[in-house]
Amino acid sequence: MATTIDYLNAVHGDLLDAAKREGSPAGRRPPSRWVPSTGLAAAVVGVLLAAGLIGLIVRSNGIVSRDAASEAGSTGGTGATGATEEAGQAPAPEPSSVDDALRGPAEVPGSLVLSRVIRTGEIAIVIPRDAFDERFGEAVDVAETQGGFIADSRSRERSGSLTLRVPAENFDETLHALRELGTVEVESVHGKDVTADYVDLHARLRIARARRDVLLGLQAEASTIEQTIRVQNVLDATQFEIETLQGQLRLLDDRTSLATISLRLREHGVEPETEVEKASIPNAFERAAAGFVGVIAAIVIGLGYLLPLIVLGLVGWFVVTRVQRRHTGS
Repeated sequence: MATTIDYLNAVHGDLLDAAKREGSPAGRRPPSRWVPSTGLAAAVVGVLLAAGLIGLIVRSNGIVSRDAASEAGSTGGTGATGATEEAGQAPAPEPSSVDDALRGPAEVPGSLVLSRVIRTGEIAIVIPRDAFDERFGEAVDVAETQGGFIADSRSRERSGSLTLRVPAENFDETLHALRELGTVEVESVHGKDVTADYVDLHARLRIARARRDVLLGLQAEASTIEQTIRVQNVLDATQFEIETLQGQLRLLDDRTSLATISLRLREHGVEPETEVEKASIPNAFERAAAGFVGVIAAIVIGLGYLLPLIVLGLVGWFVVTRVQRRHTGS
């Protein structure tokens, strides 16, 4: 009996010691400072999803607005070249040489400063059945009647496409004549003002020509072979720059003096031809990177709309909580 009592007393002492250790600061497990709850995590995910949705909506609306504005500006301003020439201004005199043809407005006496606009258009037309060959020939006639030509053509059974190059001043008339071929399915007109590029190229060309004249004078005055070689090297580089600038100016002249119209014809009932993009690993990575950046951008844009609302909500919650606490304390 005494042994049992001693055993119970020992167990009782061990329990008391364990209770003391559990109650002491050293034996107690420190509580976690921050344990995110499931509700908080769900709230964060919900905010990000809402931000992404809002960002996608805003971006899509912005793209539509920019496209509409661009199309409206192109439609309203595509006649810049033709309108300037029809406003009572006389055409510039014909140049007497190739160099004169590439001189800027300030270099050729009597020349006029005209805006340089690259005009392009795309139009898809649905034509009646069994009329493809006839309308295809009429499209070629339209290009030739307007003083242009067919730069490229492709046709298949009862459908095809043409690329027309016509003088810029006849751009609107050509589109009007093409609309008469059938029912317009899609039409877009674009205009790109390259006047600044044109003026810049002419200025660089003028400077390069002046540098060439100076180098030719130095070459004539060179007294040693070394001086002659050094001047000749710089002269060759300058001549190459002049030829490059002249090529760029010729390209701008071609693209601004001749407008480009892409025409697609198909008979009624024929499915439009779709271009299948070839799958490739680099293209896949590019599209994946673009998609990733697009999603992040959409989330950031959406957060810009949501953050003010979240801040206002937190302020309202804080005020309501303080009022409730005051009522509870009183």
